[in-house]
Amino acid sequence: MSKVDVLNVVTARSIWLFDIAELNPSGRSLFPDVFEWLKGLYEFEKVPSSVTDVDETKGLVFSRGRYEIKDKPMNIDVDVELKIYHDGMVANSQSSTKYTDAFLEDTLTSLSVEFGMRYGSEMIKRKLYVSELNVKSNKSLRGINPELEHFAEGIRQLLPAKQSVEFEFGGVSFWPRQTLPPTPMVAFHIERKANTDQSEQKYFSRAPLQTDDHIVLLNEFESTFMI
Repeated sequence: MSKVDVLNVVTARSIWLFDIAELNPSGRSLFPDVFEWLKGLYEFEKVPSSVTDVDETKGLVFSRGRYEIKDKPMNIDVDVELKIYHDGMVANSQSSTKYTDAFLEDTLTSLSVEFGMRYGSEMIKRKLYVSELNVKSNKSLRGINPELEHFAEGIRQLLPAKQSVEFEFGGVSFWPRQTLPPTPMVAFHIERKANTDQSEQKYFSRAPLQTDDHIVLLNEFESTFMI
């Protein structure tokens, strides 16, 4: 049975939604102590200069840090980024969402120990994920529907004269049904990897899933739809 080969993890993002204010019920003044402590603990190269030093998304950004994963058979260092908002935290790595989850858990647990903050897993209202992968397959997206090739040829034939360029089916998306309030969740998407030829059979995929589950779903997609 064929399986997709993960070329690299583009994004492994964990989003934990909760009320940040509940971490500090006594309202203690923690700046700049917490920022400097986080910088030292995770070796962040960039930290906010003040509590008002936010990015365009109104988040406090701690970038280019390292988190040690204590995993068998050996420990590994993972590059991490942390963003803190009033309604939660976002962690990014290029390894796995299980590692970004572990990083967030370590951050919150360590904060509670070091600064007497109040943290418990029950405080987390919701967890969301964004997994982006570049993968290679032995199969083609053409298997979804053979008629797609004829449709692509129709596009070529309608091009202005002297602009004959071949077209091909390039990707498919599955979107979450919209709700009110809107669902803050990315779509599942798979497409030919940018700047690659169809013959290379390399694909980019995004999913609102943990990294490991994303890989499982891609294998299912390949076996069901691709040829």
